Amino acid sequence: MCIRDSICFAAIEFTDDPNVAGHTYWYACDLEGIERGDEVLAPLGRHNRLQKGIVRQVRMSKDYEAPYPVYLIKYIKDIVKKREGATMMYKIIDRQELNSTVTMMDIYAPLVARKAEPGQFVILRVDEDGERIPLTVAGYNRKAGTVKIIFQIVGATTAKLNEKKVGECLSDFCGPLGCPTETEGLKKVCIVGGGVGCAIALPVAQKLHELGCEVHSVIGFRNKDLVILEQQFAECSDKLTIMTDDGSYKNKGTVTVPLKAALESGEKYDRIIAIGPLVMMKFVVTTAKPYGVPVTVSMNPIMIDGTGMCGGCRLTVGGKTKFACVDGPDFDGYEVDFDEAMERSRMYCDFEAHERELTCNLFKKEVK
Repeated sequence: MCIRDSICFAAIEFTDDPNVAGHTYWYACDLEGIERGDEVLAPLGRHNRLQKGIVRQVRMSKDYEAPYPVYLIKYIKDIVKKREGATMMYKIIDRQELNSTVTMMDIYAPLVARKAEPGQFVILRVDEDGERIPLTVAGYNRKAGTVKIIFQIVGATTAKLNEKKVGECLSDFCGPLGCPTETEGLKKVCIVGGGVGCAIALPVAQKLHELGCEVHSVIGFRNKDLVILEQQFAECSDKLTIMTDDGSYKNKGTVTVPLKAALESGEKYDRIIAIGPLVMMKFVVTTAKPYGVPVTVSMNPIMIDGTGMCGGCRLTVGGKTKFACVDGPDFDGYEVDFDEAMERSRMYCDFEAHERELTCNLFKKEVK
């Protein structure tokens, strides 16, 4: 066991076990926000059966100041229930509106930041009564312990999240989840991002740039007002092309136009990584197919639950059923049935529009 310079220790009483009730046992803990009175799950006895207990004392100590020999100390498995009146909070450190419908936030979540990689996602709840939604990691700062998220206001929960200010907290922030985007061994890559999908594509481009890969980025938006992350992409791309559907900024057209031009001119990419709306990714795959360039697509846009339980992100890949949240979110673009995925993604549009309208009306309602 590797013990850090300073570690959290918690004394637990297992009140439901008459054999040990009245006694406390020390455990190490790497869970955020643990407090006295929390109900936790921890291994007990030589068989390490998980049992519920109550935290009676919490303290931070150096490894040599541990209340028990460090090589014998066990770790608390999970926090089952917070003490009454307490919540596990994740503070909003920074907040920036990228455009009228897209917001970027830095969330203090050091345990998530420590392990996060490009392509992975988190699940969050705005408040205790809110729904759980998956959002892709748009960046991280391991030293500061922050994770960056970028979201578009499309439904009730993202509308509530957008109302949060710097200094306020989220109820839950769990992750990282999903499989990281494969970046090792690539020498030349074309990153294709569309709309808010650019938020997912950016950390991938940054990681490839850090690894010494030649990065060509193509990012597309409907119009000038919706352009985001231009400077960030410019800093990590050897070549950057910006497209707008209406030609109001930079080049007019879709992202497949410069991609096809590059392939026709003889550009040899080890891989094309496409992240954006389903229809965009479908046509990126169609454009690349005659040239035989491997294409990776992120199916993050269809995720709902994030754990594989709801089946909402079910899709067909290579003739087999897969789940974007568990098996992905990255897949071989040539094997994805995009038509089926697009049809299923439209199932909840009416419901989400209704819920968003209700939420917006609540925000506008005057307090009497």
